[in-house]
Amino acid sequence: MRDRWYGDDRDVVKWSAVVHLARREAIADVLHAALYRPDDDWPRLATARGPAALPDEVVRHFRDLDHLHRLGARTGLRIVTVKERFADRAAYFRRLCDRVRNHASPVLVLLDPDTGLVEEAPGPQHVASAEVAQVFAALRPGDLLACYQHARAQKDWRGRARRAFANAPGVPSFDVEVLRSDLARDVLLLAVKKGE
Repeated sequence: MRDRWYGDDRDVVKWSAVVHLARREAIADVLHAALYRPDDDWPRLATARGPAALPDEVVRHFRDLDHLHRLGARTGLRIVTVKERFADRAAYFRRLCDRVRNHASPVLVLLDPDTGLVEEAPGPQHVASAEVAQVFAALRPGDLLACYQHARAQKDWRGRARRAFANAPGVPSFDVEVLRSDLARDVLLLAVKKGE
């Protein structure tokens, strides 16, 4: 997830779905895998006296993932964001799966790529079906896995995204839930609970 995209209507839909799922399933812990790619090169402000940097305090006020701690406090959830830089995919998902396996209580894991899921050849803005399968395998019975999906420039993008998630090895395809809202019609959240 890029800093500049945090805090829009899509995030309202995404986090509303996460809070709904956690409350419905009585899960107090959310592990937010941000697949974080920080924005180090913010555009500059054009002024009559020349370009000026955007004040970091302003940028962080509107685009700070750490604000999720406040959401956790308000909802009664323990939200932990994995904010390590997403660079080495294999190492990132290995460490994420270790965290999931070592989690002491039931957990909802949110995979939060910039644009969503692809079956193969993921870019830095994607999560691959194989990575979904890897995280799902690390869950314990009763845990939930959710994945953010942004609209694709394809017909039936919702169905394609659901199939890519549901077809990940080990994921029970009939149990995949799609959560969406008219607030941001170009996003959805895919979710599945690990059975007994």
